[in-house]
Amino acid sequence: MKRLKNIFVELLLVLVICVPAVADNGCENDDNDAIVAELALCSTHAYNIGETENPTGADKELMRDVIAMKTTLITQQMYRQYEQMDSMLRRLKTQLEKAVLTTGLEAKGASSSSSSSSGGSSFKSDDRNIHMAGVKNCLNYYQDSEILKCYEDNLNMIVNMSGNGDSVSSELKKQLVQDFCKLSDQLINGTANCSNERNRFEHYCKVEGAERPQTLDKRKFQSMIDSMRSCLQNQYRAYNNSQKQMKKQ
Repeated sequence: MKRLKNIFVELLLVLVICVPAVADNGCENDDNDAIVAELALCSTHAYNIGETENPTGADKELMRDVIAMKTTLITQQMYRQYEQMDSMLRRLKTQLEKAVLTTGLEAKGASSSSSSSSGGSSFKSDDRNIHMAGVKNCLNYYQDSEILKCYEDNLNMIVNMSGNGDSVSSELKKQLVQDFCKLSDQLINGTANCSNERNRFEHYCKVEGAERPQTLDKRKFQSMIDSMRSCLQNQYRAYNNSQKQMKKQ
């Protein structure tokens, strides 16, 4: 047991500190009996405990335990590296999507300063219901299907420009609060379908709370995005049900 513990401690220290040195230790050569056993998982089992021949009895059990520990630690190390790479790729994807979206907005006439919602510049619009580049004033639509599609497009724009709520600006907060409150207040077939979502953020939807969007922190902003998604789903279900009822009449 003491020998197993010592090998485990040495292996752990080597994996954490000395992994880059493993490549040329001769482990890939099954005929090499000069290998340092703690450095890598060797294809010749006996090398893993510093022996040159396969052991018997208690040493055989020890060899199996050492191989199991090495396999576990090496797998965990590989998974951590995978997670780091996955996180980096997701960040790159978000940055690329924002760059493509910004380029598209600039092509449609938005200035580079106003289309970058996460920057320090302030977006200006003559429409009091538009607080960021690329969105539409959904109050200009009259058909339920068009209204819902407008809010859906606006929400997608907000999600993309904020990196799914990771980078939040003043313009994004104002647009999200306004669209969420208007959407949750929308009646489909005479029915309010977003009561639960609305109740969670009623504080932000009151007329006298016009400046309250600025109190949205990152966590609340992301939560409001989720609530607006849920509200949209409820509204679409209600709209689809109303259309089915009309066809039956």
